[in-house]
Order: sequence, then structure tokens, then C-alpha cells
Amino acid sequence: MLVLALFGFMLIFMLMRVALPIGSKVEGRKVGEIYLSFRERLLYHRTNVYAIGAVLLLMTLAGKVSSPIEMVVIVGTFAIITFPVRYIVTTEGIGLNNVLFRHWSEFRGMSLEKRHVALVPTSEWRGMRLFITPVMHKKDVTLLRRFLSIVSNDKVARKPVDKVKLAKYASLAIVPIVVVGLALGSGVTHAQSPDDEGPQADRSGIETGADGCAGLTAVAPGTITADDCAKAQTDEPFASQLSVLVNQNRLAANFMWVLVTGYLVMFMQAGFALVEVGFCRAKSAMHVMMTNFMIYGLGMLGYFICGFALQFGGIGKIGVGSLGGLATLNKESTISIDGIDWGLFGHKGFFLVGGGYDVGVAVMFLFQMVFMDTTATIPTGAMAERWKWSAFCIYGFFIGGFLYPVYGNWVWGGGWLSQLGNEGMGAGYLDFAGSGVVHAIGGWTALAGAMVLGPRIGKYNKDGSVNAIPGHNIILAALGTFILAFGWFGFNPGSTLGASGNGNLRIGIIAVNTMLAGAAGSFAAMCYTWVVGKKPDPGMMINGLLAGLVAITAPSGWVSPYYAVVIGGIAGVLVVLSVGFFDRVLKIDDPVGAISVHGVNGMWGQLALGLFADGSANYGGLQAKGLFFGDFGQFEAQVVGAVVAFVWAFGVAWLFFKALDKIMGIRSKPEDEIAGLDIPEMGLPAYSPDAEPYRGGQDFLPTPGTA
Repeated sequence: MLVLALFGFMLIFMLMRVALPIGSKVEGRKVGEIYLSFRERLLYHRTNVYAIGAVLLLMTLAGKVSSPIEMVVIVGTFAIITFPVRYIVTTEGIGLNNVLFRHWSEFRGMSLEKRHVALVPTSEWRGMRLFITPVMHKKDVTLLRRFLSIVSNDKVARKPVDKVKLAKYASLAIVPIVVVGLALGSGVTHAQSPDDEGPQADRSGIETGADGCAGLTAVAPGTITADDCAKAQTDEPFASQLSVLVNQNRLAANFMWVLVTGYLVMFMQAGFALVEVGFCRAKSAMHVMMTNFMIYGLGMLGYFICGFALQFGGIGKIGVGSLGGLATLNKESTISIDGIDWGLFGHKGFFLVGGGYDVGVAVMFLFQMVFMDTTATIPTGAMAERWKWSAFCIYGFFIGGFLYPVYGNWVWGGGWLSQLGNEGMGAGYLDFAGSGVVHAIGGWTALAGAMVLGPRIGKYNKDGSVNAIPGHNIILAALGTFILAFGWFGFNPGSTLGASGNGNLRIGIIAVNTMLAGAAGSFAAMCYTWVVGKKPDPGMMINGLLAGLVAITAPSGWVSPYYAVVIGGIAGVLVVLSVGFFDRVLKIDDPVGAISVHGVNGMWGQLALGLFADGSANYGGLQAKGLFFGDFGQFEAQVVGAVVAFVWAFGVAWLFFKALDKIMGIRSKPEDEIAGLDIPEMGLPAYSPDAEPYRGGQDFLPTPGTA
């Protein structure tokens, strides 16, 4: 009832603005009427339309609005917008339908704006905006000039827009959306919503794995058959009951493995924070640290609200046997071409309600959420030391709720890239742990953000020459890299989504591949900079290790340790060359090298899988061979996936940052950037300003002349 009352109130309010049966009466003799076009009426009602759209979307996601109600609200809104809106011009003043009437004496003139005509008030009155476009209403403007003269724009007193305050309101507007969404979702946490077809969610954890023998057939194809299970139920009831315990213990081991590795990936957030702070200047260290700190919460809430549903809302149709199937996530939007349903995005599991309130789904959510957060963190390094906190907050919701999940669905959620095998491209596009889904998406988003934001003040001279801006604490960066390398043992081996069955015992090889590639990357970067620059570069050794880890992330489950070293070594040299290319040739300022580490080497990892996969891995029947092992189709699929990752992430992110920059501005003030963003943006420095250097034992000696 509350939902219907809310919609009813907004529709009635819209109707009152144009169709009051009793209202202000016009005075004087009518000399003309000005009718609004559909576009102008839409502009007149825009605030109400936005509000209705937002509430309708939230309530639809929460399962509170049925399709008939949606249609009634949409048709009702459209009908009100279609209702004629007219300004009535008289000898005494101007009126709007029956809603209001204003005398000419209240205005001292009119100003012609781009999208409307503004009636400029005298000091004791308020102004009035006419939602008519001057270019489209030249005759009507001439009519108005009979009573009001045109006041030039520079004479119109306007209150300047406080963009900072506007940005704060925009970011704070997200809070009630989240609260309302949670409140709406609470009504369906103990009962499936009307559109929840398919299996019931297991909220207690008792039913998951209770299928026993049938559940084991999914992870032991050919070993245990459906006939074996049917026979055991009648001939060996004890064995049938025992299979339930075996299956639940298998799932318990997998749940534990995925959760623990997810915790490791979450700890990588600390590593990212230290790396970025170390590579940046001390005067903005607090700002950089807090972007790394708060992206965890902002991205997570965006992912919780809608990102997870977009990415994995239809994964149950494929099935994740190692986590119990996840059959409740059974809605994927598709497009049919040549008899094949190509997945586009999921739409089940919003707010983790209905089918999302399930023990297996919860494990999947935690593990995939920390992957998303890794992607969201990457641009904070490339855009460090010069962007507004308010713009960062909006970005956090955007990447967690939309940009990352859509591409993630195409690869891991049953989407169209994973289905390229239907067109003869190997096993379809593969990305074992996310060189593309996580790192390339983050890296290309960082590229778009850095381009729109522009370089730091003082980075480039007028002649195009580059000024090095060294980080203030490379020790922190090195320590953060070790933390990241440790967390990567969760990142890659955890992507089996289980430790039992389905070929998941390969986790040891995956871990070794991860370790070797990182070592090879740092070694190659050290040797290259030592030879070229006469001294080994500590910063490049750090980035070389990270580049090797990024590059091995996609092929880690498909290649041998030997080729892991090859992949990591190439990445170590590639990151050095790439940093110089972006810095000196393209003039893109990236304080930490995030674009090169994650974007360029993420793409290298995507392609490396298509080159070096040797066909040894077998994950429940899924096998792959690369170009060097006889399958050009797999390499072809990897090229498609890499190109799509760049086009999607860079293209959408560039449009997003451009639009955000137009609306509120994303760059900090020049004076704030020069002084450092800690005080202007955060109100607190990273390092205490009253700290004094230690001067040895002299600090403890008595002052001369005192006792």
C-alpha cells in the first residue's frame, strides 16, 4: 500500500501542476497563448519523472512492483506529460493553465536562455522561468516583448552554482537510495518474490548438498552416474545416505577454500593502498590512502545493490557445481542469433534478496565482490593527487554497480564472450582469474580517467618535456607489493571456486605459476633497467613484479610453470616500455604506473592464454589449447575478448568521466593540488605537521643553565 500511495502522490502532484480545476484566474484581456512542445513539457516535468523512474527502478529490483503496476505508472506518467501546457498572455500579466498568474509589474525584463526564457524579477518579487526554447518560439518572444524588454545576461543577477555543494548533494543522494533499497528488500528476505521461478534458495544451509549422490555426479562425470544413484536408493540405502554426507563435506571444503582465498584477496586492498601512497607525494598521502580505503565500501555497496545481479544473475543456468549449483540465480537477458542465445547481463540477486539469499550464493558474492574491488581500486592510482573526493565517490558506485559487472557477465556469468566456442573459437574466451575481467578493465578505466583529468601541475613543460615527480616513500610501495603478492595466492588458486573434484586439485600448480611469474617479472624489469639505465630501478622492479602477477592471472590455470616464467618475464620488460610510452609519448600522467601494470599487462595476459595453454588442465571437461599447441581458434577468442575489454572499459569510462566533469567537475582546484589535497579535501594531513626530527641524545640533555 505504501508503494502505491507513493506513486499516486507523485502522479497527483504532476497533474496538479498542469490541471488544477480551481486555481489562479487570469486578469486583463487575453492577447495570446504559448503552447509547450512535448520536449518542453518533458523538461517542465523532469524532476518528477526522475523521481518516479528512480522509485520504480528500486521497487522493481526489490520485487515490490508487478508488471501491471509498472505499466499503469508508466502510462500515467506519459499521459500527464502529454497533457497540454500553455502560458496565457494578457494585458495584465502571464498565467500557466489554472495553476498561477503573475502581473507584468513583478518583472523588470526577460532574459533569453538556451533552453528557456527567464522573467527577471524586481527586487521585491521572485523570478519566473518559462519552459520554452527561444529559437523555437520566435513569434512568442516577440509577443512577450510587447510587455517586457530583454535584459542582457550580464545584467541578470544570478546566484553562482556552488559546484562543491552540488557534488556533495549528488554523492549524499546515493545514501537514501541505498537505505530505501535495503528497506524494500527486507520484505522479501524470508519469502521469494513473485518473479523467483526455479529452485528455492537455501537460507539455512541444510538443503545444500542434500541431493547426495546426484550432486556427486556433477563433479565426477563418468564415475558416478544417475543410474548408480537410483540403484543405490533401492539396493543400498546406507550408501545413499552416506553420499549425502560425502557431498556436503565436499561442499564444505569448497566453501571454506573459496572464503579463505576471498579473505586473502580482500587483504590485497592494504597492498594497493601502500603501493599508491608510496608512489605519490606526501602532501596528498591521506587523500590517496582514503580513496583506497573508501573504494572498498563504495564499490561493495554498488555491487550489492545491482552489480552482482548484473554479473551473475543467470549463472545458475550454467551451474557452479563446486558451490552447490547456485540454481537460484536463473535469469539472464539474452539475444538470439542463429539459434544461439547469447548472454548480455543477469537480473537476479539484486540486494541479495529472493534467490540471492542462499548459502552458496553468499560465498560466490564475497569472492566476486573482492575481485570487483580490485578493479575499482586500480584507477585511484592513475588519477591520484588531482581529483575531487566527491567525484571519486560517484565513480565508486558506478564501477561497482555497472562498468565492471557487465563485462564480467560476458566472461564469467555465462555471457556471449564465454560462448564464442559455438563459433569455432576454441573453448570460448577464457580468463581464469581476471587478467581481462579485473585488471584490463581497471587499467583501461584508469586510462580514460587520467586522460579526462589531465596531468598533475608541473608534470610537463610547455615544450613537452617531462618532469619526474618521485614518490615520497618507495619503502611503502615495496611493502605493499609483497602484500599484493601474498594476496595473489588467493586471487588465482581461489578462482577454481573449489578444492575438491572437477580438476580443482590443480590449485598447487596455479599457485606455483603465480609465484614464478611474479619473480620473473621483477627479475626481467631489474635486468632491463640495469642495462639501459646503468642502475637497477627500484620502482620498475616493484612494477615488474606486479606486471608478472597481472599477466599470469588469466593463463594461470591453463599453462605450465615453464611458460609462467616466460609470460612473467615478458611482462617485466613490457611494463618498463609501456610506462615510458604513456609518460613521454602520449603525455598521460600516471603516478603509479597503473595503466601499464594492469591495462597493458592485463591484455598481455589475455593473449598469453591463447598462446601457451597446453591442454593439460581439465575443469569438469573444460580444456583449452593455445596457438603454440595447435588451436588458433582459442587465440582468436582471446583477441576478441581483449579488444572488447578495451572498447567497453575505455569507451564507457571516458563517457562517464566526461559527463561527470561537465556536470560537477572532477578535478581539484589548482591551488589545492599545489598545496596537497590532504587538508583541502580531507581536512587532515597524513603526517603530523608538528613532528620534529630526532637529534640523537641531545633531545634528552638538560638545557644549559638548568638543574
